[in-house]
Parts: sequence; C-alpha cells; structure tokens
Amino acid sequence: DYRLERLLGKGGMGAVYLARRQQDSEPVALKVMLSRVLVDELARAGFHREVEVTRSLQHPNIVALLDHGSEGDRFYFAMEYCPGGSLDGLLRRRGGPLDLGLAGRIALEALSGLAFAHEWGFIHRDVKPENILLSDASGAGGKVTDFGLAKSFQQAGLSGMTATGMVGGTMYFMPREQLTNFRQTRPASDVWSLAATLYYLLTLQYARDFALGQDPLAVILKGGVVPIRERAPGIPERVAVVIDRALADDLGTRYATAAEFRNALAAVL
Repeated sequence: DYRLERLLGKGGMGAVYLARRQQDSEPVALKVMLSRVLVDELARAGFHREVEVTRSLQHPNIVALLDHGSEGDRFYFAMEYCPGGSLDGLLRRRGGPLDLGLAGRIALEALSGLAFAHEWGFIHRDVKPENILLSDASGAGGKVTDFGLAKSFQQAGLSGMTATGMVGGTMYFMPREQLTNFRQTRPASDVWSLAATLYYLLTLQYARDFALGQDPLAVILKGGVVPIRERAPGIPERVAVVIDRALADDLGTRYATAAEFRNALAAVL
C-alpha cells in the first residue's frame, strides 16, 4: 500500500523511509523493523495488539501511528511524517547548542505530549533527542515518537538485540531507577529523560559526567548529575533550579509527572 521514496534513517532494529500512500499520495514515515528470530503467531498477535493500543494516543505533540502490519519477518509502521527531522538532526545542522527560547519551547511541547500519555497510563521509557521530531526544519512543532514500539518489539521476542545493545543508545538519557528497578518505571522516569534532553540541547553535554574510559552503567548506578550552570553559566538561575530538580535521582525530590515539570518550566521561561 506504500511507495518508497528515500531512506530517512537506519538503526539497530530496522530503517525508516519517506513513503507515499498509494491511495492518496500522502507522505508518511514508513518504519520497517526486522525480526532477528522466528516467533509463533501468538507472540505476533500480542505484539500487534499492543501496537494497536499505542495507536490510540492521539495528541498534537505525539507522532501519530497511522497503520501497521507485517510481511514475512518484517514488521512495518506507517507514521506521521515530520519534515523537520529529529532534535538530534537539528543540533547537527546548527552546529552548537540551542538558545533557551527554542529549546524551552520544544521541551514544553514534548512535555505536553508526555503528560497526555501519562494520563492514559503510558510511559515512554526512551525519551532522547532522536525520539523528539519536528514539524519543520526551523524547530517548530515538537512531537514525541516511538511510544512503546521498541519495548513492545523486544518483549514479544522479535529482536535479537542484546541487553547491552538495547541500553547502548539510550543510557546517556536514562534515569538511575530504570536500571535498578525497570519493572516499576513510572512517569517521573520520563521527566528525568526529558530534563536530560533539555540539558543536552542547552549545553551539548550530558547531565551525568561520563568520563572517558569509565563504564557508563557504573556512572548511572552511582547517581548524581552536574548542575547545569556549571556547564552553561549563562542560563538563568530560576531555569536552572527547575532543570536540576527534574534531574534529581531522589524520586521524592524530582517532579512526579510530565505535567508538573511542564508547569514549573513554563513559569520560569
């Protein structure tokens, strides 16, 4: 049902293409995920059920899942196409950190999408610059993508990725409790990851001090972050206080929900 136009990106689980729907020529982002192992039909059915639930998340700041299916051992997902690409791509194009106005606005938009998902019982678990897309290249229209797709794919037994490979691409934006108690990950975990993403947008450095030669997992387990004004002294203190609180390892100190973080951030921007 789709005509491929060009490759948008590749990763450990598959590739994403710009494609056109045959019926109306509308552009979509077609994600093709490759199963590393053979699984039975029951597992496939369970995976599709979970994806269908994810499809119910309709919000202006969440990339819409339009369609899904499978061909042999390939699963595909037609998603809303975001011409601006990812935040990661925006940083590469700019060649430096974002100003507070732009980074703050994108963070507020992403937090609105996360808050909506949290209200419906969804936790993202993998918020990072690559998973926030933009409506255009100027940085307008921040949208959270990949809600549950990678996690559902792995839980269904469809991926041969190792635990190390799974963690490798996300650990720099991962809260401590996601390693120590993954089964009880909560909305506050997405708060930490979004705050770490905002920190990176403003400084081009990670919130934790990942020294060369250190085991990144050990750094996460040890806990602690570098206060953002140590990286970027020009950031207003009132903004730094909010970001630093969102990055607290102590769940009792950190904002408990994306909505709470969003309200606090909006009040100081």
